[in-house]
Amino acid sequence: MKKFLALLTIIFVSLSSVALAKKPIRIARLPIIIQRNILDAETAALLEVKIARAVNIPLNKTLKIAEYISTRESKQALGTIWQRMRAQNRNAKLSDAVRILADEIDADLVVCPFLQHYEQRISPVSFSFETHLSSYVTAEMIVYDKSTGNLIDKRVSRRFSDNYNRFGTASYLAGECIDQLIQDTGLRELIRSKKG
Repeated sequence: MKKFLALLTIIFVSLSSVALAKKPIRIARLPIIIQRNILDAETAALLEVKIARAVNIPLNKTLKIAEYISTRESKQALGTIWQRMRAQNRNAKLSDAVRILADEIDADLVVCPFLQHYEQRISPVSFSFETHLSSYVTAEMIVYDKSTGNLIDKRVSRRFSDNYNRFGTASYLAGECIDQLIQDTGLRELIRSKKG
């Protein structure tokens, strides 16, 4: 047992020294940008946690594989870039702004999620004790890897229209959209590949 623990310690120290020898990758994860409607605080927090978990590198505090750029700094920089681009060209694309952002804040990887639509209506059903729920969510995620120049831009939508069901709420649909985008962009796999 002592030999096993000693071997495990040697392996861990070796991995730590290899990780420390490399320059940590800089990851910019922007907070969710909401284009239309208002997102309640509980849903916003849930979606942020989903994305934070997707970009999390286990044992990063010890191994120091990644350095996470502050979401506030990233958001402010993107806002400035976007205003400048829109002033020059009304048809500017957010994906181009994300590329510029990576250079300006020296990020190796940029993750930019946003909700384009977030709508929910609840109305009574005539001659019934039921309520009708109508929900619609559209979300998009841009992931830019500066080392390869690879930009992934995916969009998904979810719609529900039926008797009230918690699985049809806009909040639930938004969670499904973010889960789908994390999968479609291969974000977890990309983060794992950066661990070296």
